[in-house]
Amino acid sequence: MKLPIGKIAVVLLLPLFLFAEVKVNVDNNVLYAGDDLTYTITASGSDVEFPAIPSIDGNRIVATNSSQNISIINGSYQKTISKSYTLTPKASLQIPSYKVLVDGGVELTKPVEVKVVKPSQDKSAPIVLDMHLSKERAHVGEAVRFDLVLKKKPGVRVDKLEIEEPKFEDFWVKKIEGARQGAEGEYSTETYSYLLFPQKSGTLQIPAVLAKVGRYVQSRRGLDPFFDNAFGRNLHVSRVFSNEENLTVAPLPDGLELYGDFNINVGVDKRSVAANKPLNLTVSIDGVGNIDDIKKYSLDIDGAVIYANAPEIKGRVVGEDYLGSFEQKIVIIADGNYTIPPLTLRYFDRESQKEVVKKSDPIAIEVKGGKTKAAPQQPSAQNRIEMADEIKEKPVPVKASVQENSWIEMLFAASTGFVAGGLFAWLLMRNRSEVLPKKRRESTMAESVKKTKNDKALFELLLPYKKESSVIDTALAQLEENLYRGGRNSVDKKGLIKYFNGEEKEIELV
Repeated sequence: MKLPIGKIAVVLLLPLFLFAEVKVNVDNNVLYAGDDLTYTITASGSDVEFPAIPSIDGNRIVATNSSQNISIINGSYQKTISKSYTLTPKASLQIPSYKVLVDGGVELTKPVEVKVVKPSQDKSAPIVLDMHLSKERAHVGEAVRFDLVLKKKPGVRVDKLEIEEPKFEDFWVKKIEGARQGAEGEYSTETYSYLLFPQKSGTLQIPAVLAKVGRYVQSRRGLDPFFDNAFGRNLHVSRVFSNEENLTVAPLPDGLELYGDFNINVGVDKRSVAANKPLNLTVSIDGVGNIDDIKKYSLDIDGAVIYANAPEIKGRVVGEDYLGSFEQKIVIIADGNYTIPPLTLRYFDRESQKEVVKKSDPIAIEVKGGKTKAAPQQPSAQNRIEMADEIKEKPVPVKASVQENSWIEMLFAASTGFVAGGLFAWLLMRNRSEVLPKKRRESTMAESVKKTKNDKALFELLLPYKKESSVIDTALAQLEENLYRGGRNSVDKKGLIKYFNGEEKEIELV
């Protein structure tokens, strides 16, 4: 007796269809803001296609994970596939229903409600975390001391402690190294301190900070003293939240961004420099306050090529003050004398509570061997008047002979020809003098490119020719990245040599 093949296939696949179902679950239906949530869809079937979920209720999916399992139950095969989506919700949400394709059919997941609750401080707990601010009002950019005090009652053991590093949306945070031990009532205390610099005005909320407190709990096998260690015990972790605080922040007047007390100094490595050679300008600022907010300086000097490095800023916390230094290097290359204009530093003084403006002095730079431009000479008004009077006193006779007119015309023609010839010769000599130096420059530049031994030397050599060609600009960009941003570009020096020798106009830099 022969069984139809189709019926056999149905019998074999029937268990798979019978197990086709879709389930969903979350790892926690109630969580605190900032906690991760994992949403998992599980489907049973031979062919499963999960939905693409980039975000849920405005919360971006930060990670996905897939797994599958094949089992045999009473001789029947069951294939189960799961896909998990991880997100960090900021508020309560409802995960909607999604379509899942299972063995050619469409299954709908059930919606899931997740509640995000606000953390609260339990002041009666054996371990308490308190938040304190040194002041209730401040200006934008003004340092505010921020203390986290971990308090524990006598006899409470803490085997592992992890306090969440404060990262607040509207504040710039600097940690004060070290912790201070102390006591408060029946609690022993440990204080961790920071400096907060508000970045905008208004009433700013500082949210609760989380501390994870761990205690080892003896496992069963720990009855043997030999196993009385971390390997024989389980770590029990409890979450402790601090209180919240509000800070009223006033704006700085007239668009100011700095708060504190600062000094500015501008200096150069020389007051006299050869034409087309670099001059190094250094801008130095030091003081107390939000020095990290000082913007990069730039210069605009006619006829000069300027390259401004990114500033180097260093800071340290001393007591409740943030001390820092700002240093920026600027390279200037020109072929004529110029003056470096004053650089300005504006800030809100913390002592006088007024705006303070500090300026550097202008610096005159002499450029040796540069171009000199002579002003074209024009006949003065006095000369023109005298010439007109002379013509009036000695007019040309009305009755002049044809011979006299011809002689005057010949003399005028000869004079004109002599002047034109001299002018032509002068132009020819001038053009030749301009062409020859260019060729010499190209040849000299090619030789100089050959002799450069490092990126810095090549960068300074090419800098005067910035914006002359895309070839040079590309090379400068690569060299800049190598020198100041850790790049490892290799510049084709042979191509640059060909360019300066006029052999080719564009080269490819690798």
